Amino acid sequence: MSEQRTLSLGFREFRSSSYERLVEIYNANYPDYRISIAERRSRDESVDRTKYLLKRFECVDLERDRIVGFGELINVPDMYHPRKFMAGILVDPEQQCRGVGRAIYTRVEEELSSRNAILAWTMAKEDLPRRIEFFKRRGFSERTRNWESRLDLSTADTTPFHGYIEKALKDGITFTTLAEEQSHGQDSLRKIHELVQLIQADMPREADFTPLSYKDWDTYSLKNPQLLPDGYFLAKDGSNFVGMSDVHRIDSEHGVLNQDDTGVIREYRGRGIATSLKLKVIDFGKKNGYGTIKTWNDSGNASMLAINNKLGFRRQVGWILMEKVLRSEPSP
Repeated sequence: MSEQRTLSLGFREFRSSSYERLVEIYNANYPDYRISIAERRSRDESVDRTKYLLKRFECVDLERDRIVGFGELINVPDMYHPRKFMAGILVDPEQQCRGVGRAIYTRVEEELSSRNAILAWTMAKEDLPRRIEFFKRRGFSERTRNWESRLDLSTADTTPFHGYIEKALKDGITFTTLAEEQSHGQDSLRKIHELVQLIQADMPREADFTPLSYKDWDTYSLKNPQLLPDGYFLAKDGSNFVGMSDVHRIDSEHGVLNQDDTGVIREYRGRGIATSLKLKVIDFGKKNGYGTIKTWNDSGNASMLAINNKLGFRRQVGWILMEKVLRSEPSP
């Protein structure tokens, strides 16, 4: 237990040498969502700083010259607005309730003000009431919830659902993977990029969807070192892509798959294709020695929540997106 002395705090720009400390503090706060230094660096390096802001600073205990927390502001690429930001505050658990969070928030506020920000978002887990209350006291309110669900592959029985894939095949739907399509060159990849933008445009979100350019999508998705092309399943009708489900590995959890986006374009919904794609991912996980699949759903996405429940996914603690309006948005 740390001694309760008054901290003398200072701030400095984030340094690349501080990734180890950033990841250490993050993992101490969120042990169920551990990340590696390589993952954190990769995410940061995928951000095109000519388009999007990624501003991070270190909060330092000046007496000991030790980092006790971090603050950051980022633009959200798929909800891009130059004056809307996701704000992050991270404090070493051993230094919490000692004014570090308040100091970082004050520094974040100064940065928001200097950028004439109109809106700030932040994330809080449902089971961290102190964090939720911290932001409520500063004018944030709940906007949406995202629920994590997990499937135990050692007990998952997909036998009752094999009819979904059989029906899709009879309807002329075929299934392929990103790994297969990559061998077909740029034309296929550009079609997949268009598919992903169509699907993501219909997903629940807190602000207007901003499509990613092919270049940005290639950087964020295809060049993500955690992406598993063999587990990225695609549904096709002839030469047209109509559905997808992508997965990523987790450096710190070798037996866990992250299933990110699963979706089908509007004209093909209600035909069991999304369920078929989920079943393909489950089969991939089992064949490749994974024990768990994690996925997330917006609380308002009833159709995908129903699919996950049907297949045996079990809901975990959710994440709350909180929002603070800083000033009125200018009229178009």
